[in-house]
Amino acid sequence: THVPKISETERIWEKAAKFVGMGPVAMLRVAIRLGLGWPAYLVFGASGGPAYGRTSHFLPYNTGKSELFPGKFKAKVWQSDIGCVVVCAGLWMMAKSYGWGAVMAMYGGPLTVANAWLVLYTWLQHTDVDIPHYDADGWNWAKGAFSTVDRPYGPVFDFIHHRIGSTHVAHHVNCTIPHYKAKKATEALKANFPDIYLYDPTPIHKALWRVVANCFRVKRVPGAEGMHVFATNA
Repeated sequence: THVPKISETERIWEKAAKFVGMGPVAMLRVAIRLGLGWPAYLVFGASGGPAYGRTSHFLPYNTGKSELFPGKFKAKVWQSDIGCVVVCAGLWMMAKSYGWGAVMAMYGGPLTVANAWLVLYTWLQHTDVDIPHYDADGWNWAKGAFSTVDRPYGPVFDFIHHRIGSTHVAHHVNCTIPHYKAKKATEALKANFPDIYLYDPTPIHKALWRVVANCFRVKRVPGAEGMHVFATNA
């Protein structure tokens, strides 16, 4: 997810900002992204990138050259669909007994918050004005693994989420590292790869605003093999 658009020309967000200002555009963009981003990805494959083409997590087929659900995973998608139908039936029965207001309060509201937080977390893990992206001409495993950033989420969120936001680079380098070893692994990466390890001390709300107001599209860097960077508005 969060694969940026490649374009040398301004996108509609940037054009709108010239008329109404970046503030309203950024606020609308973050509301849409956090409110609708996760279901849009699940249903339509939004921000999933060109390799998989048009995708849906409810249908185990896609139009791209790479399979999103290879082999046995196709059957698992159909099994998951059955589970979703069962949950929807349960919510409908709950609504009949307690009303849709109760369903929204006890299920819809928490689901919306969880979806927004998931998008916020993953968006900031893989997106910022100084994080490069690579196409097939320039990508390799090491570049891909280090094209992410650790951020300061504080002790509460680090505890709740097992430091996945503050030790995310280590997760990219080796996803089998258990969370209770991630901090030690991160310290090793800092010491051994100081030139390519990324850490941004910017508070989360300020980092989010910088991403929302600047990271609309990437363009290829002349002379850099397969490397793309964000055309920022800073």
